[in-house]
Amino acid sequence: MFGRLRLLDDPKPAIVPPRPPPPPPRAMITYDKGLPSLPDDILCEIFGLLDVESLIFCSLTGKALSCSAKPFIHRTLYLTPRSKVTPYVTPHMMPKTPGPWNELKGLQTLSERGLLHHTRHISISLPRNPLFVHDLEPYIRQLGTITNLRSLKTRWLDVPSFIPKMEECFGGFLGSLRFLELESPRGDHHQILCFACQFPNLRDLKINGLQDYSHSMRNGGPYFEIKTSPPLDGTLDLELGLDAGPGGDSIGAQLFVSNLVTLPSGLRFRTLKLSEWVGNNLQLLVDACAPTLECMELTSECFGRSFVELGGCPLFTLVRTTSLSGTPRCPQLSFKRHPVLRDLEINLASSVDLERAARWLSGTLKTITSNAFTKLTVCVDRVTLSLRATGENYVREWSAVDNVLDRLSLCEDVTLVVRLDEWVEMDKFGKMVEKYFPLMWENGRVNLEVPPPTMRDVTLKRIY
Repeated sequence: MFGRLRLLDDPKPAIVPPRPPPPPPRAMITYDKGLPSLPDDILCEIFGLLDVESLIFCSLTGKALSCSAKPFIHRTLYLTPRSKVTPYVTPHMMPKTPGPWNELKGLQTLSERGLLHHTRHISISLPRNPLFVHDLEPYIRQLGTITNLRSLKTRWLDVPSFIPKMEECFGGFLGSLRFLELESPRGDHHQILCFACQFPNLRDLKINGLQDYSHSMRNGGPYFEIKTSPPLDGTLDLELGLDAGPGGDSIGAQLFVSNLVTLPSGLRFRTLKLSEWVGNNLQLLVDACAPTLECMELTSECFGRSFVELGGCPLFTLVRTTSLSGTPRCPQLSFKRHPVLRDLEINLASSVDLERAARWLSGTLKTITSNAFTKLTVCVDRVTLSLRATGENYVREWSAVDNVLDRLSLCEDVTLVVRLDEWVEMDKFGKMVEKYFPLMWENGRVNLEVPPPTMRDVTLKRIY
């Protein structure tokens, strides 16, 4: 009968707004469970053919693909200057603290995210010369988490400072490393070989430039004894001495090769990629790999005016000289002790004397006794093909090469591959090759390889 009395000074009750209607349910993406999923081995084959950007897009499509693509995204680690940071170490992953060694701090960031165990390849190229062991000491714990590294590439590495602390710095992947590339290493020839022999399962070795081979000798540097050596049954790629600047010296290259062939376990390289710097030790190096040598590649590069003014060829001038008088020597190679030699590749630069090159090549081919020899590759550039390839002497000498190849083809199916560095019309290129190798051309044993034409070639019709 009596309701609740509200005093005059009481505030008015708050008005509660009505609740909004619930949002509509999100559209759920349903998958057909009847569709079969790809096996992991097929996914690995597909991801192995993709670049980093494609792998990142694949990882965004789903959780399953993200887990499968992550090892391929982080399999290669580039420790380079910040201006050249690759997607493997993106700029937002790098610490913002300034310093010349900011690139190495990416190891700490990747270690905190648990990504270093995916690393299979490391390339260290820092803007300081050289790289000492104390520069890597703050990151030894991070390097220890990399246990399955396959290849290592370094630049300006101070070899003597790393050899005593190999277990401490690289102990996590000493047994798993297969490929080692040293660009302008600091140390003498013996120390460089000792550093390479610290990896017991090393197969491929590449050295680009001897920075200063006599540095430790002049300053009384430490001597390290080489007790064992790795298998070394892959590829040897050497470019020593001449392209190393003022510190390089052909004597250091010859000492390096003479010590390389005397390693305790010997050499079993299957592929040799050599330049003209090795001096008289070229035959010694080739014979050291005689039982297993299958492919050999000789590249020629012009490192000075003396070769051009002499009218010689860098490939066949295996003794470095600065004099403008005299005739370059052309030591002959012999492959009589190489039973499994399969491929031989010769790179002829524009400064090469084609007459002398053909004479050297015909004499070398006559020494091949391997029944497995099937391919000779001759790489020429546009200048060699159009300007230097004239005259009866050139045609006569290269016809001798053609005769030797034709005789080799009677026993085995030998193919001649002529590769050009720039695009030309195939008809004109074929006529030039037919003039030098008529027998091989007639028998259909010549393959021509030219790069695809660029827009400038198509527009201007640059035909040489």
